[in-house]
Amino acid sequence: MHSSFSRARLTLVALLGLATLSFAQRPPAQPNAAEILHKMQKLNVLGSVLYIAAHPDDENTRLIAWLSNGKKVRTGYLSLTRGDGGQNLIGPELGDALGIIRTQELLEARRIDGGEQFFTRAVDFGYSKSAEESFEKWGKQEVLSDVVRVIRTFRPDVIITRFPTDGGGGHGHHTASAILAAEAFDLAGDPKAFPEQLQQGLEVWQPRRLFFNGSSWWRKDVAELAKTDPDWFSVDVGGYDPLLGLSYTEVAGRSRSMHKSQGFGAAETRGEMLEYLHLEKGDKPKTKDIFEGIDMTWGRVEGGKHIGPMLASLFSGFEPAHPENSIQQITQSYKAIGGLTERDDIAAEVPFDVWHWVNWSGFQLNMLAENCFGVSSEALTTQSMYSTNDSMNIHLRCLPRTSAELSLSWGQKSGGDVQVHPVGVRPLLDTTTTLLVAIPSQPFWLEKPHDFLFNVAPEVSTLPVVEPSFALACFFKVPTTAPGWSNATFVYNKWVDRVDGERIRPVYVTPVASVIPKTNVLIARGGPQQVEVEVEALTDSLSGQLNVTLPEGWATTKDLKLVSIPKRNARQSFTFQLIPMENAKGGAVKFEFSGSKGKSDRTLHEIDYPHIMPQVYYTPAKVKVIPLDVKVSATHVGYIKGAGDEVAEAIEQLGATVDVIEPSTATLESITKYDAIVVGIRAYNNNQGMKAFNPTLMEYVENGGTVVVQYTTRTSDMVLPDSLIGPYPFKLTRDRVTVEEAPPTFLAKDHPLLNTPNKITTADFDGWVQERGLYFCGSLDPHYTPLIAWNDPGEQPLNGGLIACDYGKGRYVYTGISFFRQLPAGIPGAYRLFANLISKREPCTAHCRDAGSGTA
Repeated sequence: MHSSFSRARLTLVALLGLATLSFAQRPPAQPNAAEILHKMQKLNVLGSVLYIAAHPDDENTRLIAWLSNGKKVRTGYLSLTRGDGGQNLIGPELGDALGIIRTQELLEARRIDGGEQFFTRAVDFGYSKSAEESFEKWGKQEVLSDVVRVIRTFRPDVIITRFPTDGGGGHGHHTASAILAAEAFDLAGDPKAFPEQLQQGLEVWQPRRLFFNGSSWWRKDVAELAKTDPDWFSVDVGGYDPLLGLSYTEVAGRSRSMHKSQGFGAAETRGEMLEYLHLEKGDKPKTKDIFEGIDMTWGRVEGGKHIGPMLASLFSGFEPAHPENSIQQITQSYKAIGGLTERDDIAAEVPFDVWHWVNWSGFQLNMLAENCFGVSSEALTTQSMYSTNDSMNIHLRCLPRTSAELSLSWGQKSGGDVQVHPVGVRPLLDTTTTLLVAIPSQPFWLEKPHDFLFNVAPEVSTLPVVEPSFALACFFKVPTTAPGWSNATFVYNKWVDRVDGERIRPVYVTPVASVIPKTNVLIARGGPQQVEVEVEALTDSLSGQLNVTLPEGWATTKDLKLVSIPKRNARQSFTFQLIPMENAKGGAVKFEFSGSKGKSDRTLHEIDYPHIMPQVYYTPAKVKVIPLDVKVSATHVGYIKGAGDEVAEAIEQLGATVDVIEPSTATLESITKYDAIVVGIRAYNNNQGMKAFNPTLMEYVENGGTVVVQYTTRTSDMVLPDSLIGPYPFKLTRDRVTVEEAPPTFLAKDHPLLNTPNKITTADFDGWVQERGLYFCGSLDPHYTPLIAWNDPGEQPLNGGLIACDYGKGRYVYTGISFFRQLPAGIPGAYRLFANLISKREPCTAHCRDAGSGTA
């Protein structure tokens, strides 16, 4: 944006940076006239609220939608984590990959409800039962500093937490978020707290009030308390906005339904909806208005009282049929707001709060000018990926859909430089440009290895995403007036699908090749091993060599693996022979392509779901080789897919052939060939075919088969009551053991599943990741034998994580053990135990049954 005030000037870089807080990589849609008026009205409300919780999907979208659209205050959501440790209902992605999905789901939610999104560096390491454990893993001061940074950046008048500080929210991360919010409320205004932030350009900020968003989840009497306790406040978030054509709860339902990976589709409700807020800190409102006494007008900005009437005149004079007629007033408002940063005394320091609101309103006015001119701008390429040092040919088209005569120019950002190219007075800007790209695209928080905190620079540590190293913009202005306005755009690839119509995706920069091992884990059961590796060319005319680095005690053949791939996206396959020596040890087999165009030791992964923009990320091109003494008697296993996991691939590593079973079409005759059938996680939640197929599955067991059911959750979407899942009844619980080092107690030491074909010992439970298990079962029918008990520190043992019973000639097993995490992570003991579960049935004596009988 062309402007007279330098510090508040919105350059292309600044525009893109502000846009990332709300719109992810999806280009914002052109608002209609009513939505433009709604945006104008928000300019005259200078209040802000920050909502703080622990995970994606923890936020109260009803409250956020009401605050952002009903009260029209600037509203942000700070999620401590990106949700990396959760489960995934829509696909196989877990860990870092799931964090990418859930970050994008939050950004799509904010795009709908009007909020802005922030994070800390904290990694979601899975379910935690205490805030103390969370702080121990993260480092409390590190995450607290991030919360303080967000407060000093966003400068909220009010902070609202989702969870109580007393542990009533269940998850330790939940409790931690409330504790951190309370401490940050006090520290953000203290110059002695995290002073390095002040040296980085921030200034202290003291919010006025901290509220806890109470719920009947925590207290059944919250509605009554709000009537009698003066520290409780209620707000009706169910109002209707005629400009949006929606109630705020309808907006909230659409927003919350973006959390599809967690199965959080929500209703779009209408009518009264009360939310309850308890004052935790700050000055108490004198009325039941949570904003009482907070100046949310331009009067709060030094010298800004005249701005409010000017903006009121802007939206009162708005003509829906001719939005472009508002440009003159938008220009005048922009100049007047920019003037707040000018001082007659050049030595006078402009207050930080003035810069804060000038920059924010300048961005909003720029967007309004773009909207009122109906500017449509696109920067398109013919492909969605370019490799490093490729030339990217970009077609930039900027069309102001207005009768006004505009002077146009365009700019491009490559690296840190911005170049502007004047075009002149034109009805259309249509040009091409070429960029040389050098830096691969990747979620910024995954660029460096991490443990429990992401390793990122302070200036981006709380952002959801950062802008790419390349972008373009169209600059437009009325020739006789100033300032000019800009429309920033990322670079996209667009095409037409015969079914879905127009599709669009971001353009990503990749290495020259993707090196793709066909397995992530190799169970070496003795003798030479083979590893299949593919090289995918991500550029034309790829040539070079595929090299391997081996763990100690391994050798390979000396033949060179020469790569020659003429066309982008084509692949070439290689087989590596791994020869164990006497001292062969487990470790990583690493692969790297090296050629004249560059090197690559990474595997490219794509994430593509309809509700978010496609994403890419990378993992090291390596295979974890595990020399393991493991036996398995099952040779042919059927697998019923659940919510997405990699257990079927792990079973293949044990030497068995695995077929996928489709419950809706399978018959008893078609499944009798299997030595065992494994049911994937949450299959009884998301596979409707399981309802009709389950009796057939039980008949298969009765005839001599083995069925292993992995965890499912007791929710309203279950296709069968939990009492009917197995041959005898049990109930699903929310019990779990979160400490992955929790020692096991063998309840039925002589049971075949703990002895055949592999003798299971406590050593088999060393090195596990994230947790022991989740959603254990309880209220066991006496036919079941619980095999193992665990407990988290200070809690009673839980024995519902692995149960089994003989049924007819076969065996039924239910397990909440997190095999879906342990097997892909290459945990040796998990492979040995799972091999026992699927191996051909050995009869259990009365002694081994009685040894573990009981209820959980």
